[in-house]
Parts: sequence; C-alpha cells; structure tokens
Amino acid sequence: MKTIHTIILAFLFIMCPVGVIAQTNFYYYKGNKIPLAIDNDKICVNIPNNGKGINNIVLKDISALSKIKDSEFDIFIIKQSDLPRLSVSNLEIDGHKTISFSPCFKTMAGAEVYSTPYLNVRLKKEQDIDLLASYADKYGFKIIKNDSLLPLWYILAVSPETDATALEVANALWESGEFAAAVPDLASDNNLCSNDPMFDQQWGLHNSDYADADISILPAWEYATGKGVKIAILDNGVDLSHQDLASNISDLSYDTETNTSPSVLRSYNSHGTHCAGIAAAVKDNGVQIAGVAPNAEIVSISNSMDTTTNSQLKRANGMVWAYLHGVDIISNSWRSGNKHEAIDEAIHDAFSYGRQGKGCVIVFASGNFSDDSLNNRNDSCNYVIYPACCNDTILAVGSIRRYGSRAATSRYGPELDLVAPGDSILSTLINNRTDYKSGTSMACPHVAGVAALILERNSELTVNQVNSIICGNAKKISGVDFSVTKPDGMWNEEYGYGLVDAYSCVVNTPDTIYIQNETITGSRIISADNIYVGKDVSDEKPHGNVTLGQGQITLTAKTVTIKNSTTVPLGTILTIENR
Repeated sequence: MKTIHTIILAFLFIMCPVGVIAQTNFYYYKGNKIPLAIDNDKICVNIPNNGKGINNIVLKDISALSKIKDSEFDIFIIKQSDLPRLSVSNLEIDGHKTISFSPCFKTMAGAEVYSTPYLNVRLKKEQDIDLLASYADKYGFKIIKNDSLLPLWYILAVSPETDATALEVANALWESGEFAAAVPDLASDNNLCSNDPMFDQQWGLHNSDYADADISILPAWEYATGKGVKIAILDNGVDLSHQDLASNISDLSYDTETNTSPSVLRSYNSHGTHCAGIAAAVKDNGVQIAGVAPNAEIVSISNSMDTTTNSQLKRANGMVWAYLHGVDIISNSWRSGNKHEAIDEAIHDAFSYGRQGKGCVIVFASGNFSDDSLNNRNDSCNYVIYPACCNDTILAVGSIRRYGSRAATSRYGPELDLVAPGDSILSTLINNRTDYKSGTSMACPHVAGVAALILERNSELTVNQVNSIICGNAKKISGVDFSVTKPDGMWNEEYGYGLVDAYSCVVNTPDTIYIQNETITGSRIISADNIYVGKDVSDEKPHGNVTLGQGQITLTAKTVTIKNSTTVPLGTILTIENR
C-alpha cells in the first residue's frame, strides 16, 4: 500500500522544478499565456467531502490558513512548512488515495490565487463530448457536469489518482488544439473573506504578510459566526446606531452611572465602539469591516471610565447586570487603579451563576506598560494589571504585532493566558467612522469573539470548558520558547499559551449535547450539531427524566432527538430549528 507520506514527497519533487522554471507557471486566456508566480510558502490540501471526518484526522496537528468549501472537496490552504505535520500516513478509503495537493500562486498584480482540483473546458461543438471523455481516460480526470446555461462548457476535476494538477491538465487540453478553451479553476483569496471593503486592512483576521500572526478566522467562519450568543462590551459605551454595528446591537443595554437602560455614550472617545467592532461588526454588508463573531449580539454596558466617584462599584454592577440578563461573554478592555472587593465579587458571581450556572466567559486586557503599577514587581498582579489578574478563571489577553512579536507595551506575567492581535487594529468609531487603535484593549475583544464562535457550536459548555478550548488550541508562534507546562499545554510568560486560533477552537469544540436528568426552565437557546434529550441518551451523566419548561426553549441543531421520557409542561414554547 502506498502511503500518503510517499505521495507528499513525490508531490514536492514534482513541484520543485516548477518553482525554478517560472515560464511553466501560466494558464491560457484567449490563446495567450497569463503568467503566475508560484507561492512557495503555501499549498492547497484537497480532501474529499465524504462525511467521514477526514478533515479532523489530516489537520489535527496544524492550523489551516484558510478554507475553500465545495460540495465535492474541502480545500485547505496550509503553510508548506506544515506538510510534514499532516496526519495522513496510510490514509486510504476503499483502496484509493484520499487527498491531493495543488499549488498556490500570485498573479503579476500580486493577487493570491489557489489552484483547486477543478478546471473548465469549452467544447468546439456538442459532439466533442466523446473527445473529452477520451482525454478523461488519458489523463485520469472526471467529467463532473456541463453548465446548463452555457452548454458547451464542462466542469472537470482531477483526483488524487491523477498524475497532474488541474492547471497542467487545462494547459494540456488547450495545447491539444481540440477544445475552444481550457481554464484551471483558480480561487481568489478575496472570495474567501467578505465583501466588507476594509477587510483586507484587518490583519488580525487575515494576514497576507505573516499568517502565523492572524487568528485563522476564515476557515472558522465555515463552522460558526456567533449566532445567538451575547457579548457584553463593558466600556465607555457603544455607538448603538453605527452603520456597521446596528443590526447586531441587542435590545439589552445598561448604563452603570444611572442604573438604567439604554446604554449611553459616556464620552466622545470611541474606545467602546472600537472594541465592539472588533468583536462583532457585521460581515458581508458591503460596509467597512467584519467582526470576529459577525452574527453575535452586542450588549453595550456603559461606564464613565473616568475619574468619578464609586467607579469600581459601578463597574461591578455592570458585570452583575450582565449575567443576570443572560449575557454569555463579558469583554473588558479596562483596568482599575486600585483593587476592589466588589469587582472581585461580581466576577466570582458571574462565573458561578451566569449562563444558568455554566458561567459567563470573562475576558480582560492584560494591560499596557503605560498603566500604573508598572514598576511595582512585588504587587500580586506581577505585570498583569488588575482586575485581569484577580481570578484564575478570567482570560487575560496580551497583544501582538503584525509579524507575531509581542507588542512592546503589552503586559505579561504568570496570569497571562494568551495573546491576540492588538497593534494598529482597524475598527469602528462613533459617528459611522473607522480608524486604527493599538493596545491590549484591542486584543481582548478578538478573544471574546472567538468565545462566541465556540458557544454557538455548543452552548452547554461551562466557562472552564470554553477557556480550555481557547487556551489549549492557541497557535505556538514561531521562535517563541513555550517551555512551561500548564494545565492546557505549554506556556510562555510573554505569550501565554500562544495566539488565539479561531479555526482550531471551533473544530475542536464538542459538537454533541446530551440533556438528561435535568429540568430546564426560562428562556434558553441550546445549540450544537447534535442534541439528544431523554433519561438515558448518554452514559456520561446520571440517568433521569428531563423536563423542558416552563418558558421559551429553542433547540438549534442539525439533528435533534427527543425521547418519550421528556416532559414539556403546558405553557412551554418549544422550538426546534435546523442549524
């Protein structure tokens, strides 16, 4: 049996001459050669989309840079240097190879394009379909279908058994002189992102210069976008009418200064609005930017964030209000000049009682070196500012720059959990504007957004489970010595567990929920790929009957199974949604 490791080596052997002889990298357009420059840093991994979970096996040890989804294949863009780490040895199905590889290119204009397994061919006349079939036998490609609206055009696909890429086959078909056109399917990087015009300036989401320093959001969006998850931004207020936020703004909001709703803008400083955009700006609306969790709800909790009386108590009130009103995640890009037991109590209670006892996810900025206590190495926070350091269940987030190095002002120390993009981050400002800001304040909402993606995938996870997914799947940045062993993996004082990795987090989120021996009341949205309800649906929990009600309960999944040991009292509104 030929192993996939052998196939990888053979592919690299074939590819090396291609990179040297530049004139072989081209495709034909109206008979003219259009040159391409091979990208020696990236490669496409083409995996059949057969529902057998091959993706998770092949990519379990690496993070894809991006993904192209298709009905026949899942196409992942990875770093060339990650090829030896692919978990693909002896991976065959029914005696056939399961994966193939294809090159990545840049056009002469600098655009990134990816060679997929597909090519498109135009016949000279309808009767040439037999001729095309003969070439399919010769080169080993498949004729997928013809285009119903352009009947002379056909979609073809190479396979792992084909001894050539789609680009090479397309060129060979054209050069035969027997077809009107033959064009490889070159996927454009822009189609993988969003139609938000400033997206290409959001290096934290997609970094074309240094992929190790972005959060791998593009393939993550194939799995989750934060739908149904509430992110509170506890700050100086969010512009509730901002054009790139408004449709994600929750009906819930709160002002800590007046103890009333709605939230208000407490200053003309756009700090809170900027953080909100990073976490959950609307995607694909043709406006400005995209947030990490572009379908999450933004809950604005406003505080003066200034020199005022009883400020710490008011912020504590904001946290309590958040968990009492069903907020899932609280994003905090602020510090307190002094420690206050009310803040500690509010954080503890949010962990204990939030999300029906599963605990709110609380994310804090680790602080900047301009913050006070900088030179006091003996305080209990070491270098991580309060309140980020006051409770081990807080996710304390530091900041990195575009090329992966720690931002010079980002505080670190034993309490640091991980890092996220925080230098020159583009996001929303008040009055429908955008601009760049830097600091751990900008890193924090990146992680809050990733937490929302996880909770959309599985809303029943506890705060500790979410934290472990985020920390345990962080990217290990090149050149950084992660040498300290901690509960969620290897750790570094300046980078924590590493850079938050949205894709690794969502694909490693448990996707099945078992509800048994439980009474669920109040308004609840429970989401996962699969939900099983009944007294004995799992041996992982004590067996016992289930009561769903009273209240409005929504089960969102691909499959929902409810056994007859489940009681739904009168007055309950039970909704089952197809995910």
